[in-house]
Amino acid sequence: MLKAAGLSAVEESTYLVLLRQGGAPVTQLADRVGLTVARARRVVAALEREGFVHRTPPPQERVVPVPPDLAVEQLIRRRYEELERTREAAHRLAAEAHGRASNRRTEELIEIVSGRAAVGRAFERLQRTARREMRVLVAPPYAVATAVNRTQLDREAAGVAYRAVYDTTALADAEFAATVATHIRAGESARLAEGLPTKLAVADRELALLPLAWTTSAHNAALLVHPCGLLDALVALFETVWTQATPLSVAGIEGVAPDAGISADDRHLLSLLVAGLTDEAAGARLGISRRTVVRRVQVLMERTNSRSRLQLGWQARERGWL
Repeated sequence: MLKAAGLSAVEESTYLVLLRQGGAPVTQLADRVGLTVARARRVVAALEREGFVHRTPPPQERVVPVPPDLAVEQLIRRRYEELERTREAAHRLAAEAHGRASNRRTEELIEIVSGRAAVGRAFERLQRTARREMRVLVAPPYAVATAVNRTQLDREAAGVAYRAVYDTTALADAEFAATVATHIRAGESARLAEGLPTKLAVADRELALLPLAWTTSAHNAALLVHPCGLLDALVALFETVWTQATPLSVAGIEGVAPDAGISADDRHLLSLLVAGLTDEAAGARLGISRRTVVRRVQVLMERTNSRSRLQLGWQARERGWL
């Protein structure tokens, strides 16, 4: 019952006896719980240190239990204060380490991570490191698994913002697209770009994960980059790609109800075209022919009085369709 509070089994049983039968001298308490007097004294001393009992003044010294709600509340307060002191010490150490960053050797600034499992653990570590924001570039080759990133959902719930740029090829797989939709519904800010240069994940400005190979084995080796000029360059790369990317609408994926005179399917079509997909690729993604794509785009151009697809994209953005 009180194991989580740090009490051993014998300490807990002794405390419960005191609660149920009332305070007693140590010798009498030893008889109640079946301990030697010496062992009972050690147990009482431990309970006293944790704030679960106190002793009345001599000469008739008695061991008296502290009410459990008060005892646990005091324990929680002490543990919280200890954790706060630990946090302050960690912040001081981090500041000291950051101050020495310029003097670090290369092997301290860049770690090589080998093996698919190790790369996965590094990405988990990266997400747990972030306190403000995660920046992610999602490019091919993609991992086989398309499961929702549960760590991302946990970190977003803790207040960490996620910004992700997906290569347009990511939407070619319906299961992967559904996963993207789940992330966006949870609060991720997502954009689409054609021909992303690399995969990348950056936690604040503290740590980055960069694949070593641009091949199907890209998940098997990566670099963990600590604060240095390379990390600054990777952050700048992400921000450049983000600025040039197209906001990702998942209306078609999510089945969002149409608004502003446009259907969810048409909004999804527009998001694919603005992201750079060809008519053939967009049609394949939506399960329609190229001719149908052209016809639907023409209808949208007539509805918005657009003379070109460029004007249609601008009108779509102004009307909140994208």
